[in-house]
Amino acid sequence: MGTRADDWQPVDGLDPASVAFPARVQYAEEGIVIFRNGEHFFGVQQACPHQGGAMSAAVLQGNGAMIRCTRHNYVFRTANGNPVNCPGFRLKVF
Repeated sequence: MGTRADDWQPVDGLDPASVAFPARVQYAEEGIVIFRNGEHFFGVQQACPHQGGAMSAAVLQGNGAMIRCTRHNYVFRTANGNPVNCPGFRLKVF
């Protein structure tokens, strides 16, 4: 899955009008957490790359530009998963 619209995959059973976000889904073998930021959606890997904290409990920051794992307060950029305060760890973003 990529970030271009033609790379997007539909998520069966996920109705943006009625589901609570963040929403956990499974795609192939990958656990993904879908977040909604206004009218925009993005997904991240289900487990934080640091020590496996639940990204479904993560908090969006900076108008959605960053996401913070609540287990150890590690912050990642939502555009590309690059670390803000945790060198050596990168979050998969979908």
